Amino acid sequence: MSNIEISYSKRSRRWQLTLTALIIALFVTVLASLNVGYAPISFSEILAALGKQIPFLNGSISSNSVSTVNQAIILDIRLPRILAGVIIGAALATAGVLYQGVFKNPMADPYVLGVSAGASLGAGIAIVFGSGLSVLGFPIVPTTAFAAALATVFVVYNISRIGSRVPEMTLLLSGIAITIFLSAVFQILQVLAPNAKLHALVFWLIGGITNVTWGDWWSIFPFIIVGIFLSYFFARDLNMIALGEDTAQHLGVNTERTKKILLTLGSMMTAAAVSISGLIGFVGLMIPHITRLVIGPDHRILLPASVIVGAIFLVSCDALARILTGAAELPVGVITALAGGPFFIFLLRRKKLSYRM
Repeated sequence: MSNIEISYSKRSRRWQLTLTALIIALFVTVLASLNVGYAPISFSEILAALGKQIPFLNGSISSNSVSTVNQAIILDIRLPRILAGVIIGAALATAGVLYQGVFKNPMADPYVLGVSAGASLGAGIAIVFGSGLSVLGFPIVPTTAFAAALATVFVVYNISRIGSRVPEMTLLLSGIAITIFLSAVFQILQVLAPNAKLHALVFWLIGGITNVTWGDWWSIFPFIIVGIFLSYFFARDLNMIALGEDTAQHLGVNTERTKKILLTLGSMMTAAAVSISGLIGFVGLMIPHITRLVIGPDHRILLPASVIVGAIFLVSCDALARILTGAAELPVGVITALAGGPFFIFLLRRKKLSYRM
């Protein structure tokens, strides 16, 4: 074997071990999170409740091994909430990797093109004027938030387009301008909203997964899984873009087409995630950057690792939100913001020091 083949084989084994360790850590985190909450439930009951859902194990588990109440808490309240944390954390982290790769900036996050502002306005209008209604059988709030988020990105992209090109700086500035405008409209909505609706609007801005149901989870699962799956096929292109767009084009990458696809995938996953959770901040900013520092910049490992680390992070934050204040649970967006604020300052300081050097 040549030195190149040996080096690739070692790197491949290291990546496999890393992903295996992360998958085990995610499984342990989910299991531990099922044990966290106001109602104490033992691990034996948790494992029994989960085992009863597996066809070939169901017959070997006694019906008395878990109470009816605890089984309902595990399967109908905690499990959909935790799995929502898994899928939302994975989506935001993946979108963060894509945005940071496209813009070549570690401070880019999934909300930079106005997804958050569009989703907020769509959800706010639905909360104030259409709460309780449905669209084709889906609840109106997440459906409207999802549609408005994608529409906002479409508008931002087309405003920024110059011929067949979309300059990155123009795209960022257009996203900031649209975000400011839509945020102002949302604030007007808050002022005009009746008191009964105000709490729901504020809770949306904070972000949380307290009331997520199985229906909510299944409604976003296809969008996020497809987005994560397709994103991985562009890992090599992201590596090439990191070397510079001219270099990437010389190496055969259609940079404009690739950027358009990646921004679409990132926006779709972000829109799906926030449609049921509200604006959970900093996950898409922190997780890709931390994972890149630990694992390296190669997107072939960075993308799948960020997916799992994002899931672990959000599930852990949600578990912490459940125990900090007892029965009065904090929205998970508060915990991620408390972690993200200092991290953002760290990024700014790090960038400032790099300029001095």
